[in-house]
Amino acid sequence: MLNQKNINGGKMKINKIFEIGLPKTGTTSLQFAYKTLGFRAQTWHPKLYKRWKEEGIEPLFRMINQFDAFEDGPWHDCDYRILDQKFPNSKFIILERNNDDWIRSKEKHESPLYNANEINSEFLFNEWITDRENYIKKSIQHKETKYKEIKEYFKDRPNDLLVMNICEGEGWEKLCPFLGKPIPNISFPLRNVAGQIRE
Repeated sequence: MLNQKNINGGKMKINKIFEIGLPKTGTTSLQFAYKTLGFRAQTWHPKLYKRWKEEGIEPLFRMINQFDAFEDGPWHDCDYRILDQKFPNSKFIILERNNDDWIRSKEKHESPLYNANEINSEFLFNEWITDRENYIKKSIQHKETKYKEIKEYFKDRPNDLLVMNICEGEGWEKLCPFLGKPIPNISFPLRNVAGQIRE
């Protein structure tokens, strides 16, 4: 069993904090919120993402041991149930976003026609061009299925899962009580929301 570490200064024993939803839902804002609250945060990591795709979840554990809080891939792509078992007493977060806005942002990010964030071509999806309508349907189905399964998994542990909607204005008032932190005397950090790059 991994050594648990109190990252809340003795107020609450939390091992790790994992965002386990999907991209384009406010993950960058969550990263800045983590850091404002004093957590060592790890975000999108393309090299580890590729290792996860090739080798499975094991290569992620070493990095997880070095940080407190995680958002984006590969952290929210790997099996949250394994994270839950490997890092007991952790907290989990999913970020909601209405499907229309999510699809719009996802297309700008992933489509070779836009590539708004200038990501590497290997992370772009030609389906936005070749089979757009079906890709949208599959994406929404995947989102709804994943979120339903996560909520079902944690249904008897409500204190371990936070569902919040940063894109609709939820912020410190939901995140801080969940993590046992006082609300900072600054506005919740909104990064890469509508009209900006890398939502």
